[in-house]
Amino acid sequence: MTPVLVVDDSDTMRQLVRSMLEPAGYLVSEAPDGVDGIDALRAAPAPQVVLLDYHMPRMDGWQVLQTVAAEGAPLAAHEFIVITADVSTFPETSIDLLRHVSVRILPKPFSKEALVTVVTQALDRLRPPAATPLPTLSDSDPT
Repeated sequence: MTPVLVVDDSDTMRQLVRSMLEPAGYLVSEAPDGVDGIDALRAAPAPQVVLLDYHMPRMDGWQVLQTVAAEGAPLAAHEFIVITADVSTFPETSIDLLRHVSVRILPKPFSKEALVTVVTQALDRLRPPAATPLPTLSDSDPT
């Protein structure tokens, strides 16, 4: 099963995401705020997909992304998806950071199909590209 970390202060939202992703084969873990989310990411044995709420107490999604950008690897190896209903209110500095760390945004409300699609796409970005064998000399030279 593929791990997904849901960082959201809403128990209801974490349970909703879990109920949508687990039947699709994802192993969901949870953190109730950014502080616990950063701790979970630092302890993660491998990069994973992170669904990150934008508005949370103690450390919000913006502060999590700033921490990731400042610390770099291994935190930056994770794939982040910000879940928010407030995309239009993001300050320009937030947009620049989101572009810099290649973060996707999933607007609320979202469907199960939209969630599974965006998580699957993020997972694909985590996987190393498949090795393509080089052509052999006999494949390209008729002699």
